[in-house]
Amino acid sequence: MSTAPQVSVILPTFNERDNIGPLIGDVQAALTGVPHEILVIDDRSPDGTARTAREAARGDARVQVIEREPPPGLRRSLFDGVQRARGQFVCWCDCDFSHPPALLPQLLAPLMAGTADMTCASRYVAGGSDERDSAMARRMSFVITRLAKWTIDRRVEDYTTGYVMAPRALVLELGLHGDYGEYCIRLIADALRTGRRVVEVPYRSVPRLHGTSKTATSLAGFARRGWRYLWTIAGAAVRRRG
Repeated sequence: MSTAPQVSVILPTFNERDNIGPLIGDVQAALTGVPHEILVIDDRSPDGTARTAREAARGDARVQVIEREPPPGLRRSLFDGVQRARGQFVCWCDCDFSHPPALLPQLLAPLMAGTADMTCASRYVAGGSDERDSAMARRMSFVITRLAKWTIDRRVEDYTTGYVMAPRALVLELGLHGDYGEYCIRLIADALRTGRRVVEVPYRSVPRLHGTSKTATSLAGFARRGWRYLWTIAGAAVRRRG
């Protein structure tokens, strides 16, 4: 029987054919010397992402490619990966290289040292920045995360990071709730509410390498998704005060 990995990296994909091969390689390079596994959780991408991932990982037992059954969704993909993971710690990141794989050791270090219960990459602490192409996406992320900070808990700067590492047992305990990126607000808020130490690690969020963004980049897109973020913030604030 193979030894269980220390870290399970979950890569939720939909139409990321041009990114997934290099991303797998960069995750493996970042975790050199760390027992790990990579779970590509694909939402039946019509562009052949799953096939490309299998080709990139051919012969490497550390990489699994899972094509999910409907219904699709980011939060569902992430939690499916957490449930399948074998690592002590789980981590996930966007698959467009806006979340740098090289940051993985820095996210792991506080957990291993026992100084954090959850680590998050942050655009809004010293040394971090949001350099994505869409000014609308940058503004909306900043507004939402400022609102979450002042409404829920001021100890965290970036509630919509989407780049998180934590013990698998903790994520299973807290769960993932929501339809899209609002799950991250709820997860961080619940960690803080239950007395967990959340440590932020600065990073530069850069434009995606290939493909099309799934993040709302217009007022219309924000109107479709933004209310879910606001509802999640309000609910988290109520739970914290209750």
